[in-house]
Amino acid sequence: MKYPENISKNEDGAAAKEQPLPFSQGGIVVGMNKLRGKERIYCIQDDVHTLCLGATRSGKSRTVVLQSICTLGLAGESLVISDPKAELYHYTHEFLQKLNYDVYALDFRTPEKSHHYNLLQPIIDAALRGDQEQAEMLAWDMTNVLVGKSQGEKIWTNGEMSVIAATILSVVWDNAKRPEYQNLTNVYWFLAEMNRQIGNKTPMQDYMKRLPPTHPARALLSISDIAPSRTKGSFYTSALTTLRLFTSKSIYAITHKSDFSLTELGEKKQALFIILPDEKTTFYPVASLMVSQLYELLTAEADKRGGRLKRRVNFILDEFGNFTPIADFTNKLTVGGGRGMRFNLFLQSFEQLKEKYDAHAASTIKSNCQTWIYLQADDLETLREVSEKLGTYTTSSYQLSASNSKYSTPSTSHSMNLMERKLLTVDEVRRVARPYQIVISRSHPAMMFSPDLSEWAFNAMLGLGDKEHNRQVREERERKRPVRTDTRKEVKLWNIWIYYQKDIARQLEEKRLQEAAGGNVFFGPNSDIE
Repeated sequence: MKYPENISKNEDGAAAKEQPLPFSQGGIVVGMNKLRGKERIYCIQDDVHTLCLGATRSGKSRTVVLQSICTLGLAGESLVISDPKAELYHYTHEFLQKLNYDVYALDFRTPEKSHHYNLLQPIIDAALRGDQEQAEMLAWDMTNVLVGKSQGEKIWTNGEMSVIAATILSVVWDNAKRPEYQNLTNVYWFLAEMNRQIGNKTPMQDYMKRLPPTHPARALLSISDIAPSRTKGSFYTSALTTLRLFTSKSIYAITHKSDFSLTELGEKKQALFIILPDEKTTFYPVASLMVSQLYELLTAEADKRGGRLKRRVNFILDEFGNFTPIADFTNKLTVGGGRGMRFNLFLQSFEQLKEKYDAHAASTIKSNCQTWIYLQADDLETLREVSEKLGTYTTSSYQLSASNSKYSTPSTSHSMNLMERKLLTVDEVRRVARPYQIVISRSHPAMMFSPDLSEWAFNAMLGLGDKEHNRQVREERERKRPVRTDTRKEVKLWNIWIYYQKDIARQLEEKRLQEAAGGNVFFGPNSDIE
């Protein structure tokens, strides 16, 4: 295992491309054993998904996540990492760059330093290819993630989804030659302004009448159009509430254009960090959307080359319990591994899964994660399930009895019985603590030794030390990050609604003049007055 200073570099300071990879395969690290001054690392190299259970302050990052990122980097596998607090990015991005990785960060904590990715990019690309069917499917998939599962009658969720999907297609299709308007911020404002009532009409009604039959938004808009006015209003209000996140200038700064292509993750050595504020869950729908899009795009790339990606992609989803539900996630887990995509989910308890997915889906997600890593949990149901997963074993039970009375000969007897016992009871599972962790797979479970990062060679590789040194490292690396966007700049809006609003106002004025003149005013053929 080589340290960064020993990795050969070219004149530009980047790692030489011909540098052989230290590891042939990487994976989630489950333990380490020191022997004669060397470290033997145990990691999961198979195409399987992993579920890691660790309550707050259980040490997930410093006993599992950082070591896994380093191992995968040394194996040259691509990474998609959700990163609350930006800690993982600060610690590992320079290490990955020295290994010749393209490192991108979508940073919702400090948007001015973020790379850019347009969430509508897959739909835009499909539209540019003329693939209307694919564009419609991608728009519906995106909407499914944004809206989430139905909380009541399906009519409300379906109506809201049809409105959002139709608006996305309108913004993308109608701005084929104006890419600066193809973003979710314009989707919000198009929906808001086109449904602003003027008199007894809305611009959206006029817009629909002028759509050609082949326009991809026409059929979806018709779903809401046939609903009663109050119901329709609820659809639009719910849709605007869902999209309100994209009215922020800082979010617009990140999502109005693209610096990179998601499909290249399956071909080149790339690492994508999705940096999220840890004090709120506002931006987790975007993280869920990114994961869903990545899966769909990488699946298409895998299908082009015989069903498997050129380079394996590893999703390290920290705080997965805060993600909004990912559409068809159980199916993604079922078939993803064979295509070269591994999902590694980090939860505080199983209760988080049940809150986001129904009982059947939560159970399927757990069963599709062939390896469980248990660090620590406080939830009784989680402890009980881990204990059940560990299984039982047969042990001996001894009984010894003695008889000693005044008028009889003293006697003793003993017996031995075989009995079944849980490998670890609920209370014993609860008592497991660092540096030990339980690893459960489809074969035999194991208690693994996985100390804090400070006791690994990776600590020096990453340029880290004690707590104060690490704080200074984070501070310095954050300071060195370039500012990429001025988040104060005005948002570029399509403003087509102004044309429709003026047209309706003109029609209303003509109607007023007609009534004032006793009906003797002539109107052009384009007038549409009710």
